[in-house]
Amino acid sequence: MPDWFGFTGMYGGVGTDDSRFFAGVASSEINIPRYARGYIGMDHGFVDFLKILYPFKIVHPLTIIIPNLLGICFIPYFTYRLSFHLTNNLKVSRLSFLLVVICPVILSNGLILMRDGWVAFLSIAGVFYLLNRNNKSFIIILIILFLVRPGSAILLLLAPVFYFKKSILKGNNFNKIPKVVLVFSMVAVLLYLMLPFLTEYLAVKGLDSFERAGFVETTIKKADAGSIIYKIYTLPIYLKIPIGFIFFLFLPFFQGEFYTLNILNIRTIMFSTIMPILSLFYFKYFFSGVVYMYQRNEKEMKLFFYLFCFFLLIISQASIQPRHKTALMPFFYILVAYGVHNGNSSSKAFGTFVFVFLFVIQFYMALF
Repeated sequence: MPDWFGFTGMYGGVGTDDSRFFAGVASSEINIPRYARGYIGMDHGFVDFLKILYPFKIVHPLTIIIPNLLGICFIPYFTYRLSFHLTNNLKVSRLSFLLVVICPVILSNGLILMRDGWVAFLSIAGVFYLLNRNNKSFIIILIILFLVRPGSAILLLLAPVFYFKKSILKGNNFNKIPKVVLVFSMVAVLLYLMLPFLTEYLAVKGLDSFERAGFVETTIKKADAGSIIYKIYTLPIYLKIPIGFIFFLFLPFFQGEFYTLNILNIRTIMFSTIMPILSLFYFKYFFSGVVYMYQRNEKEMKLFFYLFCFFLLIISQASIQPRHKTALMPFFYILVAYGVHNGNSSSKAFGTFVFVFLFVIQFYMALF
């Protein structure tokens, strides 16, 4: 792909919209692919962020792709720190560090000129600073994330609701108020304050509502009207939300496709071939750890699990783009590493059951 050197390929075919971001920051048209030249000088928060990150002349794609790699460089460190804070277990911390380093999802979406790596880094760093009560650092992270991807910043802004005792509300008087009342009250206030900005942002992104019907009926339907994801997101809302959540939790599913439009597609191999195989083992320990933390009533880990599920639920309904799950992979690996080093016979048995069940599902979907 000479015309796409340094990029994933044409948007809507082989690649994603990384060439569009390059068109927005490039100082010259020389290396901008012809199909991306309509985005020269595009007005976008991530483009502004890249210009701040590298305020020099940008002609070749690698000139900005290499500085952009800073985003994924810090993910293992903050994953290690957060996992140790939650578990106080070096084995769990080291394993979560390793799993992030070799993660096909993070590598496939973080080694290109996209913002997913930055979102993953800023999200895990934000939660780390939140739990360590470093409010200044949390606010700085939040501001940067608003510039990179406002929707993800809104999610992080809601994270303190899960940890209000440690971050926002202090004092014994609050213990007398039911936690559920506090949580819903705070969420209502935050949503009310953010409603004008949120409405405008969602309209720009094509979200007609929480269910993003416009994106489903245009992009997804055009790509494949018979796909599972299209069928799920055209269900009634009371089915779409829980099924969509489960679907996104287990993404990606196995596809033995190495070529797209006769081009060797490394991102597809990493995301849709390697990751689904690894996920069989990851989910075995993920669910084993979840069962164990409930059996032992591990409050910190349970709260972290709730936060992960909340983030996943919102992304599964308001994003509907598999690569946006990249931001949650560090959280996922902390839960996986916890399950590897914590368990008993019953939790391990449940994890094995999940492994066998997912293997059958993946095998069926790959064949049929």
